[in-house]
Amino acid sequence: MDDQVTVQIRIPRQVLADVEEQSQARGETLSQFFCRGAQTLLRRHKERRMLEEYVESRSKMPDPAEIEDARKVLEDVTDEEDA
Repeated sequence: MDDQVTVQIRIPRQVLADVEEQSQARGETLSQFFCRGAQTLLRRHKERRMLEEYVESRSKMPDPAEIEDARKVLEDVTDEEDA
């Protein structure tokens, strides 16, 4: 049984043109490109939540060096999401 669904989205024409160019260069369909992008974003959000939980838990029993390292990683993840 096929567990895939068809969705309809609205995006700016230039975004579609850029996506088509990149997906063709990678040898993938538009569906594969969008699916990979969604999976990447979901993974980054999950990693960010895990890092936030780690920083919070370590703040309760702080080791200053570990907290600072985790905050730097969290800032990097946030910067990537904002890009």
